[in-house]
Amino acid sequence: MKKSDSPRFTLAMPTYNEEGNIQAVLEESIGHLERMGEPWEIIVIDNASTDRTREKVLALVAREPRLRLVSHESNRLYSGSCQTALQEVRGDILAIMDSDGQFTIKDLPKFIRELEGGASLVFGWRRVRHDPLARKVISMVFNLMGKLMLKFPFHDLNCGIRVMDRRSIQSISVRHPINMANPEFFVRARLAKLKMSEVPIEHAARQHGQTSHNLFRLWGIFLAVYRYFRTLSQELNTKGSL
Repeated sequence: MKKSDSPRFTLAMPTYNEEGNIQAVLEESIGHLERMGEPWEIIVIDNASTDRTREKVLALVAREPRLRLVSHESNRLYSGSCQTALQEVRGDILAIMDSDGQFTIKDLPKFIRELEGGASLVFGWRRVRHDPLARKVISMVFNLMGKLMLKFPFHDLNCGIRVMDRRSIQSISVRHPINMANPEFFVRARLAKLKMSEVPIEHAARQHGQTSHNLFRLWGIFLAVYRYFRTLSQELNTKGSL
């Protein structure tokens, strides 16, 4: 792609075993991006799916040249897919959005207004959530941990849509293997002294497939998240004081 043909928007979608959702999510996203009237691209980052996710994406790639598929040979967890998004982005604005149908890119104009107002990284906020009670409780615990350990100032620590400009794209890297990314995005942006904000977004219940988080191993999940937050907190305290 020539520089003059570079998109303004890149929508990156981490995906893993989303054969029941991916086609509808991509078709809806293409429609919304087209209506915005500016150059765009979509990158689907397949995290070594074992179902027909890749085949469904490739069928759409054959019809839409602005859609491309990046496949991981092994599962790099959610954070690894987000790092791939940062490496593959061509646009000046990067939206990383889950591909499970719970979020919609039609919320992108809200994020763009925040970027135009001076923010460099904008998090989504599921003000009204359509999740099972167990997931809401787990998120509430993670949010509390984020506030206590990282001083995360926003409402929704692990929302599956976030948007950043070129300053954040160039400043942020994802180094820790775990099934989340927003805490590290926040820490990298804070260390780079970038302005951040949040916007309320639409949230829908998952219709097909299942979460990549194994909720039957809660103790192991909480322990891994605690260690992750502790490491990020140490980075903030060490590098932030330099």
